Amino acid sequence: MPWLAVPYTDEARRSRLNRLYGIQGIPTLIVLDPQGEVITRQGRAEVLNDEDCTEFPWHPKPVLELSDSNAVQLNEGPCLVLFVDSEDDGESEAAKQLIQPIAEKIIAKYKAKEEEAPLLFFVAGEDDMTDSLRDYTNLPEAAPLLTILDMSARAKYVMDVEEITPAIVEAFVNDFLAEKLKPEPI
Repeated sequence: MPWLAVPYTDEARRSRLNRLYGIQGIPTLIVLDPQGEVITRQGRAEVLNDEDCTEFPWHPKPVLELSDSNAVQLNEGPCLVLFVDSEDDGESEAAKQLIQPIAEKIIAKYKAKEEEAPLLFFVAGEDDMTDSLRDYTNLPEAAPLLTILDMSARAKYVMDVEEITPAIVEAFVNDFLAEKLKPEPI
């Protein structure tokens, strides 16, 4: 490896780093800025999705398209997932644009308090991984389908409406954050 690395045999240092950065398993790639602040905990997924490293150092995007390489993030805490019918090429991008202002607002609010945002935001198209997620969480095949999935709490929140608007997304997120929504078991 051409970069600094902690030798695997240095268990004490590895243990301290695991606690400091909340590392749950290996391989893990956390990207830090020169001051030691975390840029992303998802370095591994970022490298897999950006093999040419054109977006390095991979500052987090407010809304991600759910993929095999970043699906592990669903286990890190509550995630808003907007399921769309990706047969239409523009639908996924339109869905991202719809929820991005809300995601940016939530992220900025918590960043101002020097806290991590309480939600991650995803758009999910139609593929095998998304089908598996729907099966695992027992979600209907409807599209669009607005959900908040909290895998660690084994809970889901579902808003099945014919049309998803920014106002609907914002109200859903605010109700979730205010603990006004009733969870369903996963």
